[in-house]
Amino acid sequence: MPRAWYWGVLLLGLGAWGFPGAVELSYFKVAAEGNDLVISWEASREESVQRYELRRRTPFSKGQYVLVAQLQAQGAGRTYRYVDRQVYKQTADEVAYQLWVVYGDGTAQQLAEQAINYTPTAVRRTWGSIKAMFQR
Repeated sequence: MPRAWYWGVLLLGLGAWGFPGAVELSYFKVAAEGNDLVISWEASREESVQRYELRRRTPFSKGQYVLVAQLQAQGAGRTYRYVDRQVYKQTADEVAYQLWVVYGDGTAQQLAEQAINYTPTAVRRTWGSIKAMFQR
């Protein structure tokens, strides 16, 4: 019996130190809204979370994920939303996002990944094109 008790305490101790926190996602969604991409998620459970990191991969990033945003933890049940206005392309393309969590002790874990085929729905106006509209 003492041996079983020892192993139980050891396993509980390793579990407490081996896992810095826990996150359970209710959902993770990437959607196009006009020329922007909106990334949203909700965590039904957040333990020891310091922040979330969003990383983006496009054909222009040569297959690498690039950090685009850091959002501080707000607590379980809160909806997180990030509008990516930096995605601009002439033609349709695939954009992928990864959601990472950073715990209070600095360890990081990937939570989700989703790709979307992005097609701009309107022409973005540059300063030159706006100026040209008013010239005679």
